[in-house]
Amino acid sequence: MEVSVISTENIKPAWSAGSEHEFKPYKLSLLDQLMFSTHSPIILFYPMKDGNDQKSIARRLKSSLSKTLNRYYPIAGRVKDNLIIHDFERGVPFTEARVKGHRLSDLLSSPHGGPRLEFLNNMLPFEPFCYHEDATEFAQLDVQLNTFDCGGIAIGLNMHHKLMDGATASAFFHTWAANCNGSSTPSAWLERQPELCKSSSVFHPRESIALEYHSFMKDMYFQDVHRRRQKGVSRRFVFDNEAIATLRTMARSSRVVDPTRLEALSAFIWESALKAVSAAGRPPQQLQCFSQAVNLRPLMSSRLSRYSIGNLVTNTMTSCKNGNKPMKELVGLIREGVERIDEKYVDNFYNSDEDRYMAKLERHKAVGGISGGGCGGQVLTCSSWIGFGSNNFDFGWGKPVRSGLFGDPSGNHPCINNCIVFKEVAPRGRGNSKAIEAWIRLDEDVMAFLEHDPHFFQYASPNPPIILN
Repeated sequence: MEVSVISTENIKPAWSAGSEHEFKPYKLSLLDQLMFSTHSPIILFYPMKDGNDQKSIARRLKSSLSKTLNRYYPIAGRVKDNLIIHDFERGVPFTEARVKGHRLSDLLSSPHGGPRLEFLNNMLPFEPFCYHEDATEFAQLDVQLNTFDCGGIAIGLNMHHKLMDGATASAFFHTWAANCNGSSTPSAWLERQPELCKSSSVFHPRESIALEYHSFMKDMYFQDVHRRRQKGVSRRFVFDNEAIATLRTMARSSRVVDPTRLEALSAFIWESALKAVSAAGRPPQQLQCFSQAVNLRPLMSSRLSRYSIGNLVTNTMTSCKNGNKPMKELVGLIREGVERIDEKYVDNFYNSDEDRYMAKLERHKAVGGISGGGCGGQVLTCSSWIGFGSNNFDFGWGKPVRSGLFGDPSGNHPCINNCIVFKEVAPRGRGNSKAIEAWIRLDEDVMAFLEHDPHFFQYASPNPPIILN
């Protein structure tokens, strides 16, 4: 599926002449500093209605983006020395591209069902979930507007995780959509002011971060190109409400009496992945470590608002050291990992005058039984984009028919090769869908065994079709 770039320009904040000098450099918080330079993706698919010409769509998106950047000006800047974001005149790169000889339905329908994941990364400005040594090279957001022969569009977005975690990105995109929509009905997002400078006052930055920290974390989460045994592959699975309810029942134990939907799904997928690792003849320690992203805003509600921008997340680390464990035990491990992350934990590791974040690194090593230089990207990472709101981003031509995440990694860069990302299924017709999509990336041989596991497919539907009409 050939995608041809038509043009690229940098969209700058829409401030009045001279006012850019009023905006001081944005000071990174300690959590921003600790985050490695990588990008999270989202792709929004719109079939489009008659009367929406492509040039008009691009103009509206650019104009409203510029207006939104005026409020969220750090997103227009660049990182300097892992201390600040400045140079807001650089703006957000906005690429217009054409998908030649294809309709939107060609991308969202494959011979076996749903989206053709092998082409999804083409809709993005560049490959997501890759490790980059130098954060200063990248914008905080990159946009690619892809136009199909049928008039449908796909808006591909790469978010620099140095600044934009899920909550920051969600607030920004809701505000951008509201600015672009032009609806006569006022949007609450246009009334909300982002909290721009609070995170660095809560999580005090350091003059520098120990090289050992970033080196170890890189090796923990990213597979190096030269050490990779197998290429990674990505798959989309859907769990309907009935399947999730059954898995919750299966996951109950005296330790976790009422597991959440995501706890049950996470444990089920982790259990299935561990079985696939064993079947593939891989070392037993592969994927024994499970890392989950936790939003710190609810834990720090007395000091941070839900609209504080920045990378305000931390990761749990739990381990299944003795090989395969039943799902109930894995749920207990996942719950235990999340319960450790409380306000006291956050203060202990991130708000001390000492560099206690190095103690967190040592804890990760101890929990995972990891020695030396890490574990070669063999941690199974999990994050939830439930509540992100991507199915509701209405820029003025209706909500997206679907939103997608990522395709297969190219193998050309160090990348996250073992991950799970949860998101809501966009409802069709009346009512709300309670189904959940799990976008899973694993090594090719491990994924092959997972895809031939009959127990897994009692509950998971592999890439079901997306109906546009």
